[in-house]
Amino acid sequence: MQEQLNHLVALQEMDNTIRQVLQDLERLPEEIRSVDKEVQEAEASFQQFLRELEELKKKRKSLERDIEELDQKIKKSQIRMMEVKTNKEYKAMLLEMEELKKAKEGLEDLLLDLMEKTESGIQEEKKRKKELEEKRTAGKEKKERLERKGKEEEQRLTGLKTRREELSSLLAGDLLKQYEYLRSRLHGLAVAEVKNGTCLGCHMYLPPQLYNELHRQDRILTCPTCLRILHFDPTSPNGKD
Repeated sequence: MQEQLNHLVALQEMDNTIRQVLQDLERLPEEIRSVDKEVQEAEASFQQFLRELEELKKKRKSLERDIEELDQKIKKSQIRMMEVKTNKEYKAMLLEMEELKKAKEGLEDLLLDLMEKTESGIQEEKKRKKELEEKRTAGKEKKERLERKGKEEEQRLTGLKTRREELSSLLAGDLLKQYEYLRSRLHGLAVAEVKNGTCLGCHMYLPPQLYNELHRQDRILTCPTCLRILHFDPTSPNGKD
């Protein structure tokens, strides 16, 4: 009976491992999607930055054209000033010139600000482009690692399932049925270790007589509370009183 109990413990440990591998495999697609999303968000952020930088460049060109137009108007006004005949006309032309020059100065201040922002944006573009390339590379490498892990875990799962079949074949038919029934009803845990008189499956104390009988390990015993098959390992820290 001790041998059968050992097989049960080994089967439970195998099922725990299989469950963990399955959980890891279930998480992988979401992890891969998360990597893709992170790169896509970085791409979108960079494209938005480029659009904003392009708008700055367009505004700069527009201001440069406006300043050029004012320059032309100022030159024309200067020529016209030389042609005026009366003092009144001269004063009017002088006022017009002053207004044109003030308008030009205002646009030049705006242009200077835009030039600084544009130059800063161009430097920022180089920095962001490099960061994006690094993120793309890191994302690609992480995806490849996750995909490799997925293949390795699939192969591992195949081996674990084969080993599980081998372990199952070592159990008596009725004992295997009991194990499978309990596992299906008790969240995958059919065999529970006992520590200090407590079932670690439900964390309830065992009756003293049952606990003493468990030490003999001469038959299969179950927890009166959760019905799990009890396992006592005197060599384990969990098995010491």
